[in-house]
Amino acid sequence: MRVRTIRKLIAAAAAATALAAVALTTPAEAAAPAIKAVPVGQPVVAVSQVTGNYLLPDDTKGNAGTYLQVYPSDQPTWNNQWQFEVVAYSDNRPVYQLKSSPGGACATDEKGADSISYLRVCSRGNKGQWWLLKPVPGTDPENPDYGIVSYVHEDLALTARSEGDNYVDLKKMWGGSPSARQGWHFYPA
Repeated sequence: MRVRTIRKLIAAAAAATALAAVALTTPAEAAAPAIKAVPVGQPVVAVSQVTGNYLLPDDTKGNAGTYLQVYPSDQPTWNNQWQFEVVAYSDNRPVYQLKSSPGGACATDEKGADSISYLRVCSRGNKGQWWLLKPVPGTDPENPDYGIVSYVHEDLALTARSEGDNYVDLKKMWGGSPSARQGWHFYPA
């Protein structure tokens, strides 16, 4: 009888400890997987998850007025470096500007679905230059690929159209998550 009572006390203590650990986390923390932070303010190279091509400005320098493209090149003379800068928070999510580095122009959603994304002079107040990063389902949760999602049109993400020298445009995400073709992996530059 004593052994049974001691076992019940141990089981009750273990259950109380587990319940206290759950109570100390918010529902979002309990449900959300640990996701690696995006390197803010540090140069990164963005590579398409599907094509393996680099995200590059068409002028290879990153000046305002050029469009985004993918290109299978790592030529050091071409600007293939980007920086994410936090400009706001929305529903506890960081909102970024995507800047070409060193050109300093920002990727912009100007015309919504099926339009090419251009680099424009950065303006923190231009919400067309605001982007969310959403993990691509099925990628490593410790080091995921991300969809670069328009803040203005949250159902659209920057999409690598095909292999080779080709422009990047905004395409609809199905099911609220970026597809593999909309996935980008960021490597330190």
